[in-house]
Amino acid sequence: MKKAASILAVVIALVTLLALVLPFAGCQIELPEDRWVNFHNDLTNTGYSTTGAIKEDAKVKWDYSIPTGAIIASSPTIRYDRVYVAANDGTVYCLEKDKGGFVWQYKTGGTVLTTTAVTGHKVFVGADDWYVYALDEDDGVLKWKTKLGGPVHSSPKVAYGKVFVGCDDGNLYVLDDGNGEIKWQYPTGTGEPIYTSPAIKFHKVYFGSDDGSVYCVDEKGKKLKWSYPVGAPVRSSPVLGGDEVYFGADDGFVYAIDEDDAKFLWKCQTDGPVSSSPALGYGSLFVGSDDGYVYKLEDGKKGGQVKWQWKTDGAVRSSPALAGHVVYYASQDGYLYGIKEQKLGKELFKISLGGQPVSSPALAANKLYIGSDKLICFKD
Repeated sequence: MKKAASILAVVIALVTLLALVLPFAGCQIELPEDRWVNFHNDLTNTGYSTTGAIKEDAKVKWDYSIPTGAIIASSPTIRYDRVYVAANDGTVYCLEKDKGGFVWQYKTGGTVLTTTAVTGHKVFVGADDWYVYALDEDDGVLKWKTKLGGPVHSSPKVAYGKVFVGCDDGNLYVLDDGNGEIKWQYPTGTGEPIYTSPAIKFHKVYFGSDDGSVYCVDEKGKKLKWSYPVGAPVRSSPVLGGDEVYFGADDGFVYAIDEDDAKFLWKCQTDGPVSSSPALGYGSLFVGSDDGYVYKLEDGKKGGQVKWQWKTDGAVRSSPALAGHVVYYASQDGYLYGIKEQKLGKELFKISLGGQPVSSPALAANKLYIGSDKLICFKD
């Protein structure tokens, strides 16, 4: 009797296991360290990945030159076995993640300087032809496109079934991610362009504007929660961490304010405009400046102290990326840098990219991807 009961228990366990596994048979399993699906990776713009670090032995695994000779100013995104990137000739490219083989391309009607967002089997991107596009993730077929009120230089974010994106007409637009319908829009009222990529947390949307303010809009109530003026254009996308909002501005300062009420917490001065978006990790904030330095700052409500600063020979407008206690960024001196973040910092590598790169690194599956005059994949 006991033996029969034991056999029955095993059978029930196997049936239960099959019921859980079979629906996913043939599906790709995606781990957080294997993807980078937005500008600066996540909805809060941290620029942080749990993937393994690329260190001293960094070398090119593959590269892909754009056939038209166009430049890649946007940043790559990675999902499953694909990497997506837009070039300034207005074309979105999809390549094999591991080998760099061509998969598909889609030509928009204008220049593309924005980073794609990849979610729900769609690739979303904005262009300066005034349109936001949704493409099929697998074959690049157009699913929909929606015309906004001006050129689009803000990298979209997708959450709650909606696409959030800024526009040069001074509006934050909210589109249905399924059909592209404009659900609503928030006007800053200044008409100044929004270049930043929104950060999203708990149905609040945070973004900066060329009008010199950072805004927080309630996604549910469709209304302004607060705005914080700094008096200089904000092209550094805000990053959310703890209860703080961090961002840079053209006045040369890096700011920290409270995410709930915009109360000023601290600011740290650099010697040039800050359009680089901060990365957040390891209890610190990492950000570049036009003064040629990358700064490591203490984070938190009482932060702002400079832990170290690393000099390059060009403006740093690329936004740093973090993995395995290494900071990765490009400088307009034409180099990609890898700096160990602990203590006073240590240069692990400095690799020539050519030109004056503004593309920000993306990290996934123990590899680093960045654009310049070509898309390059590095491995350790």
